[in-house]
Amino acid sequence: MSIKHQEICQPVAKQLRLSMILAVIAQGMKVAIWLLMIGIIHQVSTGQFPYVYLVALLIFTVVYYSLKIKSHDQSHYAAFRLEQILRQRLSQKIGKLPLGDVQTIGSGALSKVLIDDVHALHTFVADAPPLKAEAYSTPIFVLLALAWLNLPFAAAVLAFSLLILWVLKRMVARGQLFRREYGLALGKINSAIIEYVQGMATVRTFDAGESSYGRFQQALSHFSQIMRDWLVKVDLSTRLARTLFTPMPMMIFLLGLGAILSAYELISPFTLFAFLVLAMGLIETMHPYMGLFNLMEKARASIERINEIEAMPELTVSQQPQLPEKFDICFKQVSFAYEKASEKTVEKKTAVLNGVDFSVPQNSFTAIIGQSGSGKSTLLSLLLRFWDITQGEICIGGVNIKDIAPDKLMSLCSVVFQDNFLFSGTIAENICYGVENVSEQDMIAAAKQAYLHDFIITLPQGYQTPVGERGQLLSGGQKQRLTIARAFLQNRPILLLDEPTAYSDIENEAKLMAAFSQLMANKTVIMVAHRLANIVQADQIIYLQQGKMVAQGSHADLLAHSTPYQQLWQAYQQANHWVLENAK
Repeated sequence: MSIKHQEICQPVAKQLRLSMILAVIAQGMKVAIWLLMIGIIHQVSTGQFPYVYLVALLIFTVVYYSLKIKSHDQSHYAAFRLEQILRQRLSQKIGKLPLGDVQTIGSGALSKVLIDDVHALHTFVADAPPLKAEAYSTPIFVLLALAWLNLPFAAAVLAFSLLILWVLKRMVARGQLFRREYGLALGKINSAIIEYVQGMATVRTFDAGESSYGRFQQALSHFSQIMRDWLVKVDLSTRLARTLFTPMPMMIFLLGLGAILSAYELISPFTLFAFLVLAMGLIETMHPYMGLFNLMEKARASIERINEIEAMPELTVSQQPQLPEKFDICFKQVSFAYEKASEKTVEKKTAVLNGVDFSVPQNSFTAIIGQSGSGKSTLLSLLLRFWDITQGEICIGGVNIKDIAPDKLMSLCSVVFQDNFLFSGTIAENICYGVENVSEQDMIAAAKQAYLHDFIITLPQGYQTPVGERGQLLSGGQKQRLTIARAFLQNRPILLLDEPTAYSDIENEAKLMAAFSQLMANKTVIMVAHRLANIVQADQIIYLQQGKMVAQGSHADLLAHSTPYQQLWQAYQQANHWVLENAK
């Protein structure tokens, strides 16, 4: 394990060192126990009763097991501490990453790092330190005892042991690439499972057959193929290793060598017996090597994935943050392109925004319109610094948003997204999310402003009704009105609306637009809209096409002077009069 890999355990390094020290002392006691057993047999063979040896054996055995248990206790406590530290650290790191990077990694891969990889590291930290101490200290103790009995014979045992370890090292080297492939394949399975479960309603509605499992089956087949190829590749070496790491090869080696040395009277039968006992103990201590290397390889892949997340660049934060005193917004020649990272280079896709330049005066209402994919919602995401712009500058009150602390930037903006996300708590918890010390009266007032209160009081638990995972127990319109109530409650100076009435029926849409008129008072408002009827009263309308601004002005000005807007308005009016004919 490299120094970089060991650094991840630094928060619990002191506790792990204590675990290893206790394990080394315990293994010294273990070798002493073996020597005492040999001494007992020697005294019995000479007709003496080994009183002292038996008492010493009892004491050493108690001390050995006490130290061994204490050593494992320390490493397990450290593992639990590290698991908590890493999950907190990774969660904080992910929260500081650009949203684009988080979406690129994917929920499946992130959940694998936070759950599976951290757990794999927990297993490594809990077991590896005492195992490492045993694996490295015991052979030293045993070889010292063997050298004391017969130095040439001990040298031969050392050479044979090194040969076995060399075989193990070759096996481990072949397994490193497999660990990487294994982790990537498992991450794809996690992503497919999460996607399948979250999209269950769509799966059942549009595809109830076997193809609904397509992506999951493909990921599982890929994983199975990797496992099969690996098992075929390591079949011979695995059989060889399992054979070498048993007492039998060492026994055969020692008996053969001992017979030769005994024939030349270079070793006594009792010394040969002592060697057999200690050498069997040496082989026993080699088994921790196998477990240790296995743990290290599993942990190596997990540590690398954790390090990759922790090494990702965060949103830049100004060392001298500023806070705007005014709340006008200015987009200055803003360009943006999503980035697709490959192994060696960064390939940029087609630009989403190109040279967008406009201002939003304080306490005004600006609407952004355009076809799907023209970059409307991206403008809001850039203003919130979910991504950083490629070129240009975005300012609030004359202050570049990069010079505003991210948490302060968020505190200036209330947002209603088109894709509403609710937490799996109660209605009250979701309405009050992000706002501290909210009174019940204020919460109810916000719900009434969003025309949600009358629905809530019909529920058996009222405001304490659980919304289910991702708000699945509420309809799309109800979820949207709940997030609107949240925006009412936050009452921040900047209001960003991304299709706020997308899931509302005609009656509720009119009510919500009336409510928004109240909410917009004395706020800087940017609304992304498809329904042009909702934005005719806007102070200005920004019309985007393929990431470029093609028109800017009020509804009346654009109808009078902008050909693209005139065509869009005419198409919208015609669409409102479309009627589906009865099928015959």
